[in-house]
Amino acid sequence: MIPQLRSFLAVLEEGSLHRAADRLNISQSALSRQMQALEHEVGGALLNRSSTGVQATPGGRALAERTQQLLESYDANLRDVRRIIRGDDQELRIGYLGSAFEDHFAPALEAFSRLKPETKVKLIDLFPSEQIIELRRGNLDMALTLELGNLLGRDFHTKKVAEVSSVVCLASEHPLASRQTIALAELKDETFLIASDSEHFGLRRRMTQLCQTFGKFRPKISGTSEDLSDAFTAVANEGFVVVMPAFLRDQKRPGMVIIPVCDEGATWDLIVAWHKGDSAKPLRTLLDTLS
Repeated sequence: MIPQLRSFLAVLEEGSLHRAADRLNISQSALSRQMQALEHEVGGALLNRSSTGVQATPGGRALAERTQQLLESYDANLRDVRRIIRGDDQELRIGYLGSAFEDHFAPALEAFSRLKPETKVKLIDLFPSEQIIELRRGNLDMALTLELGNLLGRDFHTKKVAEVSSVVCLASEHPLASRQTIALAELKDETFLIASDSEHFGLRRRMTQLCQTFGKFRPKISGTSEDLSDAFTAVANEGFVVVMPAFLRDQKRPGMVIIPVCDEGATWDLIVAWHKGDSAKPLRTLLDTLS
């Protein structure tokens, strides 16, 4: 029943079977079958379904209240058992964004190593979307990633590590390429490109928010590229524009310039995320070094 209970909480958080299915990366019909099986198991309706979405019945609310604590305890104990089976109960597995590591995580990790020299730290360079998957599978103890809205749901704690400014990627021949800084409003008539959500989840959403908030326009997005490398090639050769966090500024390419955004508040939140209920001492010590 564990997968069904996780899916049930996701449905309540999203208020929609469709949105919950997208978040869980399963079909809506499969999610509906899970909810029907769960209702059969408890012996009654848990959800009121309507054309505007779904809401919990009284029984559904009661189950949700009890389920969250149950899952936190289950996950914490399962992680402890996995550590014992692997023989590495003194190991921390951390997913991270390679470009953000040196500036925003390396100092805390150095301090942690002095405090806990007996703890082995395994660092895994992953895209944000991969980090979510590996966190949910229990293959990571912590992730250093971009703020992901409600995608992490109630299963994880998060903590902001840094507020990162924005930069703009332009072709070297672009009229604004010689500028020291750029305001987002100056990009109103440009065509934007973004890496696919399959790798850098959250970039499109945040870029759109920034353009709307600080530039007062909705960006015209031509499409997505498979990765940032392809996006930069398109910037240099086809004149597209990319807005991204400043920790990616070292990703330079011939024929392209990277210029800081001058709008105050046009930033990205870099966070760490970890499982609720995980009270392992090494993890708590690492979190303290990030304070």
